Amino acid sequence: MKKIFQILILLILVSTEVNSQQFSLGVQLGTGTYSMSDLKTINDITTNNLPFNTKTVANFPPFINYSASFLFTAGKVCTGLTYTFLSTGSRVSGKDYSGEYRFDMLINSSAPGICAAIDLLQKGKIRYSFYTTTGVMFSILEIKEYLQVMETTLKDETLKFRSFNLFTEPGFKITYPFKFLDIGINAGYAFQYYNRLFRYKENKELYLANPSSGNPVKPGWNGFRAGLSVVYTFK
Repeated sequence: MKKIFQILILLILVSTEVNSQQFSLGVQLGTGTYSMSDLKTINDITTNNLPFNTKTVANFPPFINYSASFLFTAGKVCTGLTYTFLSTGSRVSGKDYSGEYRFDMLINSSAPGICAAIDLLQKGKIRYSFYTTTGVMFSILEIKEYLQVMETTLKDETLKFRSFNLFTEPGFKITYPFKFLDIGINAGYAFQYYNRLFRYKENKELYLANPSSGNPVKPGWNGFRAGLSVVYTFK
């Protein structure tokens, strides 16, 4: 974490020595993979402990994420502030003539951070850059369990948990100018660290634990990232 901030500070200091300075606003539509190993284990335990057949309909698949950024560019160096919203989820379900069962876990994260990029190469109008984003992740997990036998609802419960983590996402970006916009595509990998457990929203003394081992359960936002961005530069 300390080394990342040192690199960002160095990039900012370098950028201030360059005369051509620009401010930009950007938005990005992206996707990513998410490990969520602790939560996937809960799905496995839930399925194995049920006395009836179920199947996992979704197990934290890639899903669309959204980003917005305010950027400062000086020469080949770009720094700025960014915000990303991510979400994914899972469902274990079973249904027949006798009843219905659903076990849903929905998780999202608000991730503000700081970003930096440096141009590595330019061929014609196309720019190739290395970027890194570092920030915090405020995750919210909602667990819903529903059981109906015949026409009687035996369980309909919703629990909410919160977690706080840090992340760093290094990657590469290709940018092409189109009229008054810069169109970019990027690919990287997000590393989650400072892994804090899920605490119950209504009582922070309580936390989510693995039903078998009793170990605390944590988010798992590690994974590949890709996105398509549009940046407008103020003249």
